[in-house]
Amino acid sequence: MKVLLITDNYSLSAGGAENYFFELKKRLEAEPTLAIFSLGFGEKPSHSPTTLILKKIQSNIKRLLWQIVFHPLVYFRIRQFIKAVQPDVIHLHNVKQYTFTLFLALRHYRVIQTIHDYGAVCPTAHNIHRDLRPCATGWRRACFWQHQVKFNRIIYLAQTCVHVLTQYLQKKFVQLCFAPSPELVTYLTHHQFSQPHYIPPFKKNLGLPQFNLIEPNHFFFAGQLGAHKGIFQLVKEFAQAYQSRPFLKLTIAGEGASKGKLKKLIHALKMQKNIHLIGWQPCLNDYYQRACAVIFPSVWMEAFGLIMMDSMLQGRPVIGSNRGSPTWLIEEGVTGLIFDPSEVGSLAKKIIWLADHPETIKPFGLAGYAKIQKLIDNETTIQQIITHYQNIAAH
Repeated sequence: MKVLLITDNYSLSAGGAENYFFELKKRLEAEPTLAIFSLGFGEKPSHSPTTLILKKIQSNIKRLLWQIVFHPLVYFRIRQFIKAVQPDVIHLHNVKQYTFTLFLALRHYRVIQTIHDYGAVCPTAHNIHRDLRPCATGWRRACFWQHQVKFNRIIYLAQTCVHVLTQYLQKKFVQLCFAPSPELVTYLTHHQFSQPHYIPPFKKNLGLPQFNLIEPNHFFFAGQLGAHKGIFQLVKEFAQAYQSRPFLKLTIAGEGASKGKLKKLIHALKMQKNIHLIGWQPCLNDYYQRACAVIFPSVWMEAFGLIMMDSMLQGRPVIGSNRGSPTWLIEEGVTGLIFDPSEVGSLAKKIIWLADHPETIKPFGLAGYAKIQKLIDNETTIQQIITHYQNIAAH
């Protein structure tokens, strides 16, 4: 069976969705009954018999425009590659590059899509209202302006146009979709997506957790440095906790558009000695090992949160926000702690509590590790995906 995998960002360092794409590609290539091809958009274009990479659009404005406007040259390149491959199944991932053109090129083929975030049910992908509360239904006319959040009106309306068209194309051309959490499946079902199925991401095989390298009072964050990840709330709340616990330390790993503003905030709060920015890191194992806990402060709705899973596999408690997957993965007082990002001081209280109760780190960590082991089996996951391929190709 021939399977064509498509992503809009052909880069390992881009984020969780992209890392999942390449992990899936690697595992599928190990299956002797499958021939795997890939197509995506990257910094440099390239072409081989099994892979086509087209140059991606860097400008946000141009990217929004080309999501709704037909591009004949891109269509020709994609269609030519697909005809050469003749895939039995096309497996889409994120589609934020030349969206309209891409879907037209997929006509008459069997298509599956992994929905990686709430962009399928919200124009901003945040799925929260202006008061930072999660939207219970996903974007609809009754809460049209509530989803605007941080964007100005023109950008928000442009995103809404893209969202409406993309959702229409997904429902028209995608026969079956996957989501990384049961909660996102519920939202997709509510919005009438075709056959949404829960398919968990792949877990790393790290062995039993180790606790001998933990540095008490040392907390860790890893992820994109963007406002939607709650990074500014994290720094402010950590500074608040520091006022009563001056021995606290925080390491922040990641890159993003907000890095400059984040540095200014850390300086303004005079937290340079206690909050350390270390940039993007190819391997986070050493940082997990030294941390007493990992903080996952997202203010938007997270579909899964690979950082949480990796933290739990390392045997580290997670302090997570009360929206999206954290409330599903984290059991309050069992595997970690939950806070409300719309409530000032909520995260600071959780940080202080864990710092004052270091005896909970190991039992929380072991309980989290056990939960991930029970929740995800890599072999079962890959076989579920292949079975869906076979079923779709047979119809």
